Amino acid sequence: MFTYYMPTKVFFGKACVAQSGEVLADLGRKALLVTGRHSAKVNGSQAAVVEKLDDLGISWFLFDEVENNPSVATIRKAAAFASEKGVDFVIGIGGGSPMDAAKAIALVCTNELDDEYLFTGPYRKPLPIVAVPTTAGTGSEVTKVSVLTNPKAGTKQSINTPLIFPTYAFVDPAFTESVPETVTIDTAIDALSHAVEGYMSTASTPMSDVWAEEAMRFLGVHLTDLKGDVSPVVREDLLYGSTLAGITIAQTGTTMVHSMGYMLTYYKGLSHGRANGLLLPAYMKLMEETMADKAEKVWAILGLAGLDDFTALMEDLMGDTVDLSDEEIKKFVTMTLPTGGVQRTPYPVTAELLTHIYQQLTGNR
Repeated sequence: MFTYYMPTKVFFGKACVAQSGEVLADLGRKALLVTGRHSAKVNGSQAAVVEKLDDLGISWFLFDEVENNPSVATIRKAAAFASEKGVDFVIGIGGGSPMDAAKAIALVCTNELDDEYLFTGPYRKPLPIVAVPTTAGTGSEVTKVSVLTNPKAGTKQSINTPLIFPTYAFVDPAFTESVPETVTIDTAIDALSHAVEGYMSTASTPMSDVWAEEAMRFLGVHLTDLKGDVSPVVREDLLYGSTLAGITIAQTGTTMVHSMGYMLTYYKGLSHGRANGLLLPAYMKLMEETMADKAEKVWAILGLAGLDDFTALMEDLMGDTVDLSDEEIKKFVTMTLPTGGVQRTPYPVTAELLTHIYQQLTGNR
């Protein structure tokens, strides 16, 4: 037996906000726009949303203070602003950070939650959420997860509830065309990590595997096209693959790669996608031992000869080392072991194994 639940209505394609944005009128008369400080203003996404809201006579308020890896404090500040303005729904415009922030803000607007219960619930129904991705990587537009930085816990933590699936997602490849090279690479590898981890997850199902394989097909063919100028056609494929990978992890969750990667992001400042990319070769080596059939399918879909090919590709795109002290490694291992990602990994994950993988990242093999 397995279940499948993906309630988000997706509008995919160029100018989808202009063509299909009338549905926003169903959500209320006041919207909170949640963005970062810059990108939504220059890639056309914010302007497209504002134009449609104005056409519909929906008033809107802008909160543009979302940082990379949004903090709990930022969420609370935005929710207070939203409540003050009496908004009816929340629109997250940007990469994973603004979309994840929008989900958490919508939840805090209808729930009185201290920092502990913010990540555990129980929750009342949040304000309706709309997601407009501007990077091809996180898949947050179709997931039930919001990842936040929690200084009190000393790491990134996730809100995970079906209540925060976006009602609508407007997925327009044109909004990704101005993304710089490093972000294009890091987000594409994040999407690939979602597809691969979801495929290998102990929570995978025959239905999630269909989405994972399709995501890998659209992402894998372009792994050598991520540097330099990226054509609109490639951008569209990357965004489509990212959304499919998001649908995958909405069903399966992620595995030890994400759990380990959060440490590298929170404490070492690595981007989320780069952290995952550094860890994926070691992960796939384990998968060749325990999930051989699926590992071979991954190589075939990605058009690679095997693990050595994949490792070389990741090293070319990500670099291959990061500076970690023995004390840091010990701390990261202790914090990673109890996570859900480790529990969903189809391999006996031990402290010794995690230590070895983190040591590999320093070049100490």
